[in-house]
Amino acid sequence: MDYTNAKVVYGNTKFPFRIAKILAGFHSQNLGNYNVGSVLKAIELLQLLKKHKGQKNIVHFLNGERDIRHLGFFKRKFPNTKFCATFHKPPKVLKETISNPKALQKLDGVVAVGANQVGFLKDWLQLENVAYIPHGVDTEFFVPNTSVRENNSLLFVGQHLRNFDTFNKSVPRLAAAIASLQIRVVIHPAYRSKIEPHSCVDILSEVNDEQLRTLYQQATLLYLPLMDSTACNSLLEAMACGLPIITTNVGGNANYLKNTSNILVESGNIDDFIDETIALLQDEPRLTKMGKASRDRAVELEWEKVMRDVNGFYEKLS
Repeated sequence: MDYTNAKVVYGNTKFPFRIAKILAGFHSQNLGNYNVGSVLKAIELLQLLKKHKGQKNIVHFLNGERDIRHLGFFKRKFPNTKFCATFHKPPKVLKETISNPKALQKLDGVVAVGANQVGFLKDWLQLENVAYIPHGVDTEFFVPNTSVRENNSLLFVGQHLRNFDTFNKSVPRLAAAIASLQIRVVIHPAYRSKIEPHSCVDILSEVNDEQLRTLYQQATLLYLPLMDSTACNSLLEAMACGLPIITTNVGGNANYLKNTSNILVESGNIDDFIDETIALLQDEPRLTKMGKASRDRAVELEWEKVMRDVNGFYEKLS
């Protein structure tokens, strides 16, 4: 299909696809992800700021890893506007994917969703105004339902920064030690091959939100070895469903799981993953206590409370 004369639409913005593609092509990906959608967002932002020129505005890039290029222009043209962004990737990933952060160093403030990002972002962006605001979770949708809880059922969710090596090596040993073990894996279809087949493993893809919630509620615990993290939605959703958790002591995990007694295993220690899981599945009172603590912690991170922190950040920024 020939898109040469087509127009792409973003919000209220219509723009020739060919020109948007050319403009996007001028921008190096070393400064962060930038594509046709980024061009359209910049044009719509310009239109909105023109409409509200003279007012005090705050522009928040919810994904700081992409779309940010023209802050020098915007700040000169709209001096009453402050620009901030939220970053979701761990420091190592940010350094690898954005080798030149100069486009981001014109931000007025930054939100880190992982405690492990704060010092790095201050140095990397040469910016003092970096606030740690934990990621939120919908505690009205993700809720416990103990009536469907199963025994000896592990749940593994997602693919980003998951430690598939630890998972695959531990599964046969867990299956040998735990009678009737069932492990459900929720993963994007493109990553199914990352999971080595085993009789106790059931791989699920294209799961909707309601089905995912049921899977959290059914599981005995979330089994989630990770390579790195800042904020992990799977941990937050599992906590909100009152699920005990065993994961890796990396990135921002310790802060999200504080005061829950959930298990943090040192990276690469497969034996501890296995031993802790076996012991936990044999200790129903401990599972119950951990599940309650998970839910209590999730309530502290519900979106309404997180947004109060974000609004406080806006007030300081303005």
